[in-house]
Amino acid sequence: MKNRLRAMRLRLVAMVVVAVVAGLTASAQAAPGAAARLSVRSTEYGKTLFGPSGKVVYVFGADHGSTSRCYGVCATAWPPLLTRSAPLAGSGVEAKLLGTTKRKNGTLQVTYNGHPLYYYEADKVGKIMCQHATMHGGLWLIIKPNGQPNKAKGKMHM
Repeated sequence: MKNRLRAMRLRLVAMVVVAVVAGLTASAQAAPGAAARLSVRSTEYGKTLFGPSGKVVYVFGADHGSTSRCYGVCATAWPPLLTRSAPLAGSGVEAKLLGTTKRKNGTLQVTYNGHPLYYYEADKVGKIMCQHATMHGGLWLIIKPNGQPNKAKGKMHM
């Protein structure tokens, strides 16, 4: 009887953990049925693109054109910026540079100047934690409003 109760508690804890992780992942994305709106903010690296969550967005040097190469463990650390429809340009964002690319699972990932966009999971709203970091087989850079990756050396805050 004690073993059964313990097993039930472990299952319940596991379900809660899965629900929390799913909720955190969803919070980094555009609201259901909504388009992702990007914005530009001034940072220590100059003007930079930010996603709808208020976190900075990055490009991945290992991507080929608009095709993402970040899946599995990579996409857990660097979640793609997803949208359900055409992304929207906030103040300072060049609408003509916005687009989407289809991921392997059929979801739409936001692109800017042809680059798929990602968040870094440990970033805080308004903070840039991994500028110019080499991880998961490529270089991660924030992106300027003109669509070019910002190659400024960063300070890793891990």
